[in-house]
Amino acid sequence: MRILYLHGLMSSNQSSKIDWLRLKHTVYSPHLNYNTESQSIFSGLKTLIKTNQIDLIIGSSMGGHLGFHLANMFDIPSLLFNPSLAPNQVEKPAVEIMSNPNILHTVVLGINDDVVIPLDTIAFLNTSKSNYTITKESNGHRTPIDIFKKNFKALII
Repeated sequence: MRILYLHGLMSSNQSSKIDWLRLKHTVYSPHLNYNTESQSIFSGLKTLIKTNQIDLIIGSSMGGHLGFHLANMFDIPSLLFNPSLAPNQVEKPAVEIMSNPNILHTVVLGINDDVVIPLDTIAFLNTSKSNYTITKESNGHRTPIDIFKKNFKALII
């Protein structure tokens, strides 16, 4: 499987989650500089998707924001951990917004997240005309690797 992994605002493209995915899958995990490349990130990711046959987009937090919109655009299923979808005080990279009820977004929310408020994410999804499922976990904003693995395996099996 070819996976596009999009890290969050305060994260990097180097993590044990990516290392674990690479044991069995091809993983594209570009470094996303949200502070200096905010306006060009989306177009760069569109090019990456067009030149590679991506089967799944995984995004966390701000990467979940990008992943949601890219998945809609390219008809690719997504696995999103605490995606920053709803408007909040953090400036988000520019995206092309479109709805796509034909693909499934699997959304995993940490019920104790105080960075990306789960109820705000649910409210956004309810108005997005998207096909999605929500799993609620007991973590906060950061997703522990055991929760990451469990939700990835549940999606793949």
